[in-house]
Amino acid sequence: MSTTTATITESKPLSASRDLASDSLAMGIVFALTLTVVQRLLGGVRGIVFCQLMTDQELGQWSMINSFLLILAPLAVLGLPGSFGKFVEYYFQQGQLKTFLRRIFRVCVVTTLLMTAAMFLFPEYFSQQILGESGQIGLIRLSAISFAALTAFNYLTSLIESLRQIRLATIMRFVSGVTFTIAGIVLLLVWPAGSVAAVWAFLLSSIAGSIPAVWYLRRFQADLVEDGPILESHAMWWRLIPYAAWWWASNMVYNMYELADRYLLIHFSNLDSKLAQGLVGQYHSGRVIPLLMVGVAAMLSGLILPYLAKTWGAGDYTKTRRLLNWTVKLSTLGMMAINIGLLLISPLLFEMVLQGRYNDGLEVLPLTMVYCTWFSTLTVAQDFLWVAEKGKYAVGTLLLGLIANVAFNLWLIPLYGLWGAVVATAIGNLVAIVLLQWCNARFGCAPDWGSWTVIAVPALLLLPGLQAAAAFLLLSIWIVLSNRFFSQEEKREIGEFSKHVMIRLGMMKA
Repeated sequence: MSTTTATITESKPLSASRDLASDSLAMGIVFALTLTVVQRLLGGVRGIVFCQLMTDQELGQWSMINSFLLILAPLAVLGLPGSFGKFVEYYFQQGQLKTFLRRIFRVCVVTTLLMTAAMFLFPEYFSQQILGESGQIGLIRLSAISFAALTAFNYLTSLIESLRQIRLATIMRFVSGVTFTIAGIVLLLVWPAGSVAAVWAFLLSSIAGSIPAVWYLRRFQADLVEDGPILESHAMWWRLIPYAAWWWASNMVYNMYELADRYLLIHFSNLDSKLAQGLVGQYHSGRVIPLLMVGVAAMLSGLILPYLAKTWGAGDYTKTRRLLNWTVKLSTLGMMAINIGLLLISPLLFEMVLQGRYNDGLEVLPLTMVYCTWFSTLTVAQDFLWVAEKGKYAVGTLLLGLIANVAFNLWLIPLYGLWGAVVATAIGNLVAIVLLQWCNARFGCAPDWGSWTVIAVPALLLLPGLQAAAAFLLLSIWIVLSNRFFSQEEKREIGEFSKHVMIRLGMMKA
C-alpha cells in the first residue's frame, strides 16, 4: 500500500470528542453469533430442502449462478464499500463523513447499473460462461436483477458494520436468510423450474434484508453533522483508491476460490453441459454443510475489522495483535466442534433425508470440511493485513493459493472428476493459509505456536466420525490444561471477555 503505518498514526486520534454510537465488541459478537447460529441452521435446512426439491442439473445451475452473483457484486462496485471498515471512523472524526459517503454512493450506483445493463444486453455470453450453455436467457436476465439487489444489500451491510452497528448488521443478514429460506421453499414447491425459483427467492431476500439498514440510515443521516473542513476530492480518492483497489482484488480472488473448481468442472470435465451441471449439483450437496462455517467466518471477519482498525489507529498495536490471534484460534476451535458434530450426523442426513441421491457429495464431505475450515481461518486472519494497510499481501497470498488451486484442478479434474476438484481446492487453500500466516508474521503479527497449530487441527475431520470426535476431545482437554495453544495472557483475556458478556447478559453480577 502506498499509505504507511506512520500516516495512520498521524491522523486525528480516535479519542477526539466525537464518537460513533456503536455496539460494544463483546455484546455485538454475542448477539451476532447467537442470531447467526439460528440463521445458519435455517440455511442448512434450506440447502437440504433445495437438494430434495431440485434435480442435480437444477441444483448445479443454481450453484453456479449464486457463485457468479457473489463474484460480480463486489467486482461491479470496484471494492469501494470494502473501504468503509477502514475509513468511516476516520472521516467521521474529521467531520467529513457525509461527503465521503455521498461520493462513494454515486460511483457505486453508476457501476452497478452498467454491470446490470451488460447482463441484460448480452445474456447469451453470460449464460455460456456461467452454465456452459448459451440458451438460458431468461434465467440470466432474472439473475441481473438479483445482482443489482445483492449489490445494494452488500453495500448497506458494509456501511452498517463500519458504523459498528453489529446487531443491526446481524438482523439484516437474519432477515435476508429467513426470507430466502421461506420464499425458496414455497417457490420450489409451486414453480416447475427449480433454478428460476431459487433466483427469485434470492432476489426477494436481498430486498428484505436491506430494509432495516434503510430505516436506520435515514435517522443517522439526519443526525450527521458535516462540521469539518471541506473534503478535497483528489485528496480523498488518492487516499482511498489504493486501499479499495486491493480490497477489490482481494474480493475477486476470494470469490474465485469459491467458484474455480466448479467452473472448471463445467468446462473441463469432458462431459456435456447437462451432465457437468449434475456433477456440480452433487458437489454442491457436499458443500452445503461446510459452507455454513465459511459464512460465519466471513461475518466474524467483518465484525472485528472496525475494532481492529480502531485499536490500530489509536496506536495500540499490541492489543490489535492479541485480539486477532486469540480470535483466530478460538473461532477455529469453535468451527471444528460444530464440524465434528455435523460429520457424525451426515451419513444419516444423506441416506434418510436426501434418500441416497447425493452419495458423491457425501464421499467428498470430510475433505470439503477440511478446506472450508482452512478458508474460514484465513478469512479471519487476513484482517491484520488490512488494518496494517498491507492489503496487497492479503491479495497476493490468495492469488498464489488460487493459482495452485486452478493448476491442480486442470490436472486432476480430467483424471478424477469430482475428487480431483476437491483435492485440488484443498491444496490451494493450504498454500494460501500458510503464506498468509507468514505475511502476518513479517508485518508484526507473528502467529504463535497455537496459531500455527490451527492449520493442522482440521485434518482430524478426515478420521471416521467417532474417532475424530475422540481426538478433538483429547485435544480440547490438552488446550485447557496447557499454556501452549493459548498463552496465560490469552486465557486471562478470554476469561475477562466471557465475564463481561455474562455480566451484560445478567448471568452474573459485576
